[in-house]
Amino acid sequence: MNHVLTVPDMGASNIPDKVRDILKDAIYDRRLKPGDKLPSEEELRKQFKVSKTVMREALGQLVAEGLIEKRRGALGGSFVAEGNSERILHVVLDCYHLGGLTIEEVIDFRRNIEPVVLEMACARREDSDLAMLRKNLDTCRKALEKGTIDRHNQVDFHRLIAVACHNGLLASSMGAAIKISREFTSKLPFSFPEAKEDFGYNEKFFDCIKNNRIGQARELMAGHFERSKMLVERYRELDPKK
Repeated sequence: MNHVLTVPDMGASNIPDKVRDILKDAIYDRRLKPGDKLPSEEELRKQFKVSKTVMREALGQLVAEGLIEKRRGALGGSFVAEGNSERILHVVLDCYHLGGLTIEEVIDFRRNIEPVVLEMACARREDSDLAMLRKNLDTCRKALEKGTIDRHNQVDFHRLIAVACHNGLLASSMGAAIKISREFTSKLPFSFPEAKEDFGYNEKFFDCIKNNRIGQARELMAGHFERSKMLVERYRELDPKK
């Protein structure tokens, strides 16, 4: 471990943050790689010449940031976490729920990115993606035939389009935006004709993806988001404080 980390003079302030940053730099520089086991807390404490409390706090911050994970048992300890784009989803959701993002910003993001996402899905989709999208449509269609609305899956169809792009960053970012969209639309009155219209858009999106109709895709998505603006306005009417 000594050849991996160079421990400078810690000074007297923000010591846990400094320890965290040294370990974080080692992870970012790939001196500590995903799956690597860190020395014990006691060994690290001696190497950094800090107290148990300081080392515990520094490691706790890295766990909270998702950079290391704790494992229990005889073979347990602290390990460098595997890279996971799902962390993006949780960061965006936290930002929204803490007031750092508005629903207008989420819709604006979707309005600008989803036409590109749909075009990418047209070009990159695989047979397994078509099967996944078709299964979603079948589920929503059965609900409509019974006179009910499967709002969760109708909105989730847009996340699945991003999955069909085979880009982890897009899938995670869109996953967060779709989850937020589902939350706010669940609070809105949504008529059966509106649900059928929304489902109709999803069927057209699927047709574009299946038949690689890239030119038609962007125009369709633009029309869809005119409806999204209407939903936001309805949301504001119900709760002007939002």
